[in-house]
Amino acid sequence: MLTCLPQSLCSWNYRITGAPSGEALLTFNVFNEQGTITLGGVELAVKKHGWASGQWSLERSGETYASAQKPSALFRSYDVQCGDSQITVKAYSPFSRCFQILDGGAVVGTIQPVHLFTRRATVECSDSVPELAQLFAFWLAVIAWRRQAKSNNS
Repeated sequence: MLTCLPQSLCSWNYRITGAPSGEALLTFNVFNEQGTITLGGVELAVKKHGWASGQWSLERSGETYASAQKPSALFRSYDVQCGDSQITVKAYSPFSRCFQILDGGAVVGTIQPVHLFTRRATVECSDSVPELAQLFAFWLAVIAWRRQAKSNNS
């Protein structure tokens, strides 16, 4: 299980413990949906392909390690390809911050806040979900949480 801790009270950046490869860091750019995922001392860039697109990739030195596509603007769901693994990261319900990680329709993991009034979260997945895919899935869930927080402040 991954334990995801915000770096400060108002920060969307996370320190993640419990990963077999060591501590991970998720750093979000302030003004867009890009940033970095650092795992085991290796930094990978998260890039969004166009400001209105629903496509992201996880890259390092020109090589793509994972990609995600949001099939519909109406739903909080992402199709993720990471190596040979293909998963779907999908909101549990329209009103929940919890996400399910699905492989072929079967639930293989969850992303959920520790409680209602916190950004602290956990990611729990079966061994079939690669570590990098779990971190990228959490990145996508945080993007949805940030969007929801921005729309609540408008």
